[in-house]
Parts: sequence; structure tokens; C-alpha cells
Amino acid sequence: MVGSGGLVVINKQTCIVSLARFFMQFTQNESCGKCVPCREGTKQMLNLLDDIIEGRATAETLELLEQLALTVKVGSLCGLGKTSPNPVLSTLRYFRDEYDAHVIGKRCPAGQCKALNKYIIDPALCKSCGLCSKKCPVGAISNEACGGVKGAPYKIDTDKCIKCGACAQSCKFSAISTDA
Repeated sequence: MVGSGGLVVINKQTCIVSLARFFMQFTQNESCGKCVPCREGTKQMLNLLDDIIEGRATAETLELLEQLALTVKVGSLCGLGKTSPNPVLSTLRYFRDEYDAHVIGKRCPAGQCKALNKYIIDPALCKSCGLCSKKCPVGAISNEACGGVKGAPYKIDTDKCIKCGACAQSCKFSAISTDA
């Protein structure tokens, strides 16, 4: 349940964790603040969802999120507080594999969580034009791994990459994608 009298339609490009975060942000903003479980619980749930989206979460984060959601559901005084954890609980129940992909695999299946994206260059599609390298603001792209040989495919240094996506936007050959 993500609301009353409504239907939410999603596709494969929708990140379930981000969707749950969207509803939690709404609920947190709407909380009157009268009871602690709703006021503080939804804030902490939002922080935990942020940790998941940003790649800082562990398996314990998921356990804590679920326990906290159940506590908020039981301990809140009004209908808003009692139903606020429902989007998180239902997505954890029906889309647990997506949460696991974020937390354990450190990837977003929908490719929407920027912090979890890993940009890769397909050497078969790379034409070695160097445009991606010129557009990279941190110098994470080069063909030095191949000795800087003209015509050699470029590679992305994932340790330097800030995941801005400028390389993928600039590539005219669709050689750069995320590994989502």
C-alpha cells in the first residue's frame, strides 16, 4: 500500500528503493510531530533509505529498517503514522531482491541510483575518438592502459570516476553505459 484510493504504475526503469524513499519523504514532511514514533521514526527510516541508495548500507541496515518500520506502524498515534511505513514494508516484502542488489551487490537494477552506477566502455563499440576523455571532469578516462596507442579503446578508472555521466552523454557511439 502506497496511498489510499490510488494506483502506482511502474516499469523496469523505476528503482523500487527510490520509490519507497519518495513516499517516506512525503510522509516525513506531512508528520505533525506529535508522537515520537512517527516524527523520529520516519526521519530515521528516510536516513536508512538514503544509506541504501548511496551505497553505505549493510545487511544490518535492512534489518533495522524493517524493525523500525514495524515499530512506527505499531507505536504511532494517528492513521498517517500507522500507515507511513507501508510502502517500505510492502517493497521489502515483494521486491527484496532489489534491496539486496543495492545493499549486497552495490548496484541499482534500474540504474537510477547515481552513487551505485559504474560506467563502463564497451571496447567493441569504442572508436577511440577521445571525446569522453575530454568531457570527463576528473580525468578518469584514458587509453593509457593500452599504452596510449592511437586507436586503442578507452577505459574508465572506477576509482577516479565521480559518476557524473558526462562521458555517456558525450559518446556518439553509445559505447559507454552503466553496468546496472
